[in-house]
Amino acid sequence: MQFDLIVPCVVDRVIQQAILQVLTPIFDPGFSESSVGSRPQRSAHGAIKQIKGYLKAGYRIAVDLDLEKFFDTVQHDVLMARVSRKVREKVLLTLIGRYLRAGVMVDGIIQSTDWGTPQGSPLSPLLANILLDDLDQELETRGHRFVRYMDDLVILVKSMRAGKWVMAKISRYLTQKLRLKVNRQKSQVVNVHALEYLGFQFQGNPGVL
Repeated sequence: MQFDLIVPCVVDRVIQQAILQVLTPIFDPGFSESSVGSRPQRSAHGAIKQIKGYLKAGYRIAVDLDLEKFFDTVQHDVLMARVSRKVREKVLLTLIGRYLRAGVMVDGIIQSTDWGTPQGSPLSPLLANILLDDLDQELETRGHRFVRYMDDLVILVKSMRAGKWVMAKISRYLTQKLRLKVNRQKSQVVNVHALEYLGFQFQGNPGVL
């Protein structure tokens, strides 16, 4: 079974871009400062700078969480429940729902599904941040130091024991609350100097990349 990229037509892309312009000022100001992917005035370099700050403060163990096939497994009902917290206009909610249900191409045939966000859609990054904002808030409530670039999440702690505990707790939260699956083969708890994040590696001196 092969899943193919669906690229929106010009009209669809214009409409989705218009929806994005409406949704961004509604949701983005409330996002965590530790969420840096696909957001105005934020970048991968900002994420690395934030990690370096945690390193200097003694947080040298990284909980590197990999979400398995994230964009393909987002549950529409879970996502729309979070969108509807701040969006009340039924027409707008209907449009978003229709784009989510546009389907995926499986072996050359478009099939409608109850999960996944259309890859190639300008809306998908914002919708991903809306869904994962619940995770960010949970991490902040627990007092964790973390950086998230879309579905690439790293949490910084001070010991391997704490890292393993955090890995178990947050994996359970993702499964139970957001119905997302953690890829246990790719997720790891390591010294941050063994971590590669967003294409960057960290050297032995915690103040230097």
